[in-house]
Amino acid sequence: MMSSDHNRHNERFVRQCDVPKGQFKGYVKGCIAALLFSFSALLFVTTASADEVIMKNGDRLQGSVVSLSSGKLVFKTAYAGQISIQWDLVEKLTTDQPLEAYLEDDKTLVGKVKTIDGENLVLEPADGSPPVPVPIAQIETLGPAKTKAGWEFTGNVTAGASKESGNTDTEKYSLIGNLQMSKLPHVVNLYAEFHKEWSNDTLSKDNALGSATYDRFLTKKWFVFANGTAQTDKFKDLDLLGNLAAGAGYQFWRSPDLNLSARLGPAYAYEKYTRPMAFLDNKDQRDYFAGYWALDFDMWFFNRLFQVFHHDDLLYDFQESTNWVVRTRTGVRIPMVMKLYASFQFNYDYDHQPAQAKKNYDQAWIFGLGWAF
Repeated sequence: MMSSDHNRHNERFVRQCDVPKGQFKGYVKGCIAALLFSFSALLFVTTASADEVIMKNGDRLQGSVVSLSSGKLVFKTAYAGQISIQWDLVEKLTTDQPLEAYLEDDKTLVGKVKTIDGENLVLEPADGSPPVPVPIAQIETLGPAKTKAGWEFTGNVTAGASKESGNTDTEKYSLIGNLQMSKLPHVVNLYAEFHKEWSNDTLSKDNALGSATYDRFLTKKWFVFANGTAQTDKFKDLDLLGNLAAGAGYQFWRSPDLNLSARLGPAYAYEKYTRPMAFLDNKDQRDYFAGYWALDFDMWFFNRLFQVFHHDDLLYDFQESTNWVVRTRTGVRIPMVMKLYASFQFNYDYDHQPAQAKKNYDQAWIFGLGWAF
């Protein structure tokens, strides 16, 4: 009975569609074939629109160019993620997306890469003008063209915590954050760190550091900068060590995989202690003009297996040569999953003229988990 009703329902459906009863199965097969063909065509179009790398050994990769710098092509594929390729092993590169090439003479070219002609990349400019051969040796970095004119934000936040109880009773907490905002020729860097520790319910560490730096690039390498830094440390009897600095800087390298820059200029510094100091004629504060130096470095190793970073800055009193301060921050970040990473950081601070009865150095080993953005 159910089979008879089902057959009558199919017959009505066939009549409504104006498809002869004997051709219904063929009609369904044709629809399925058409759908499969359309889907295959869509896949073909999607694949055909990808960037392509052909290696000298004949291997062929499809995906998208992430960057080219320091002799390494970073290429993103759907099946292996980002991979790093030795540039001298590449036979041919073509891109469907416009790329931006930064040259040694501070020029910038935007266009699609059509081929490699000997020692040149052949770019097809975005404005439709004839292809341009660009000497590969003159390309400092190559990456996707920036379509947004707004500010770009990058950075990371690292947190560490530990708690022990029983024969040992301690609590430790640390928080470190970096934020870079860039819209060339303007770059703003913000940095902050906080550290607290208790031992047997007694506070045994309490310090913080923050800095803000503004860079204004005049050329691809040279820039002027302004910096403000403030530090406080309860166990150094230091309420505040602050400075304002300005001067000139030089960007040795700037790329997704390698960055190195240096800054040098005059500064105004201010110190405030929790109690009067003999070396300050029993005063608890002083201000002075100083020289300021800073170095920033970061680099990825082994196909982004881990990143090494380093920062140091020096404040040198022009009026009293025994008064100078050095701060260093050195560490390693190891990517885990998503944008999470494990971090190890070593902090070393040296004050050649510390508060009375205090050591002139502090060092800390900080382990934590972080998130990059």
